Amino acid sequence: MMISFYRATIVSVLLVVLSGCSWFGKNEPEYVASVEHEPLKIPVGLDRPQGTSPPVIISSPGMRKPAGDELEPLPPLVVNTAGKQDANAYMAWSAEGVYLFVKDTPESVVRRLASAIVNSGMTMLTRDDSGSHKFHYKQKITDDEGIFSSMAFWRDKRVDFSGTFMTSVRADGENTRVYLLFGTGEAVDTSGAEHILGIFMDRLG
Repeated sequence: MMISFYRATIVSVLLVVLSGCSWFGKNEPEYVASVEHEPLKIPVGLDRPQGTSPPVIISSPGMRKPAGDELEPLPPLVVNTAGKQDANAYMAWSAEGVYLFVKDTPESVVRRLASAIVNSGMTMLTRDDSGSHKFHYKQKITDDEGIFSSMAFWRDKRVDFSGTFMTSVRADGENTRVYLLFGTGEAVDTSGAEHILGIFMDRLG
C-alpha cells in the first residue's frame, strides 16, 4: 500500500516537473508570435465600442552608425576642458563626431580659419566663402608633437595624419562649430580630426 502511494507521489512530481519544463523551455512569449491585424471594422448601424484606446505606434529615431576608429575600443584624445567657458575655442563632441567650438560668428571664423590654415604651414587648395576650405596638410614627424600628443599616451606617436582635408563651418547660435572632412567630403576619423582641429584650436583660441 505504501509502495503504491510512493509511486503515485513520484509520478505526480515528475508530471509537474515535465510540464514546468514545457512552460519555460519550449513556449515562447505571446508577443514573439503575435502579428498585426487590420483595425476592427464596425458594421453599419452599430456604434464603436466605448473605452477603446487608439493604437500606440512605437518608433525610435535613426542613429548614426559609428565610423572609422569610433568602432575601436580606444578612448578619444584627452582634452583638458577645465575653464573652457573662458576659452574662445575648445573641442566638443556631437552625434556627428568631434568638432571645434569657437565663440565667434561663422563669418569671422571662416576668415580666421583661412589665416590659420596658411599660417600653420598647410597648403590652401580652395578657399570658400562658406568655410569649406580645402587644404593639404603635411605632418612633421618629430619626437615631441606637442601637449595633446603627449596626453594620448595609448596611441602611436608616429601615426602620420597627412592628407587633403576640408573644413565645414556651421552656426551654433551666435557661435560656430568647425568639423573636419576628407577632401572627398567624407568624415575624418576621431584621431585625425582631433589632431588637425587641435592645431586650429591653438590658432583660434
